[in-house]
Amino acid sequence: MALTMHKAYRIMPLIALVWALGSCSSDDGETLIFAASSLAAATDDIDAELRAEGSVSPPEWVLAGSSRLIAQVRDGARPDIIVAADVSRLDEILDLGYVVVDEPRIANRLVLAVADGNPARINSIDDLSLGAPLIGLCAPEVPCGATALRVAEEFGLTLRPDTAEPNVRALAHKLAGGELDAGLVYATDAASLGLQTINDARLEGADGCKNPAVTRYGIAALASPSEVGAPSPATTVDRYLLPQVLQQAGFELGRC
Repeated sequence: MALTMHKAYRIMPLIALVWALGSCSSDDGETLIFAASSLAAATDDIDAELRAEGSVSPPEWVLAGSSRLIAQVRDGARPDIIVAADVSRLDEILDLGYVVVDEPRIANRLVLAVADGNPARINSIDDLSLGAPLIGLCAPEVPCGATALRVAEEFGLTLRPDTAEPNVRALAHKLAGGELDAGLVYATDAASLGLQTINDARLEGADGCKNPAVTRYGIAALASPSEVGAPSPATTVDRYLLPQVLQQAGFELGRC
């Protein structure tokens, strides 16, 4: 496997939901969730469902690449819940009052997305090794980029991206806008933005738990206060990350 840049990377600044918030604290009583940018495919529907149920108010969301979110927590931000598209990164915040919550377990899968009409005539992930099409990937340090590199290593590809985006949502929007010919994005982002995709059996795989194209998310929450009756972290997560909405958005739940 090799990753070759034949044109300069174009790295965009962090984009948070709506896409910037002035505060990274839940001191005002509103539940604050830091989530991987791929959760953008579900947040509006989660909010709508919570409003319809009336049991809790919709949370305040901050969406960005998982590595940036973890860095913000290390720098002092204190969201109530963190959803990272890389479960191993949660180890970095366990000394800050967070506990890992196992349920719901969330997974996502990379798909080969192309510009509308597929003008570059992309046929498979092998075409990501070509020099002529404009190819986009996520930056290697964020989960969607690391997953793309796993795919390349598994299938012996030499990827030749023209851009490395800071999160999957930024990459998906460039494909939707026709700025790129092809790229590897999560199935949920492709579906939510109506991207055209090209089937490649290697990205499907018979066993999603072992498929290199699958990203498994990790969830952590602030540990409960000591007072009697305080909700557990798992209960807090279950209130806001609604399994039925996540599944409708294309996330895979309850596996691996």
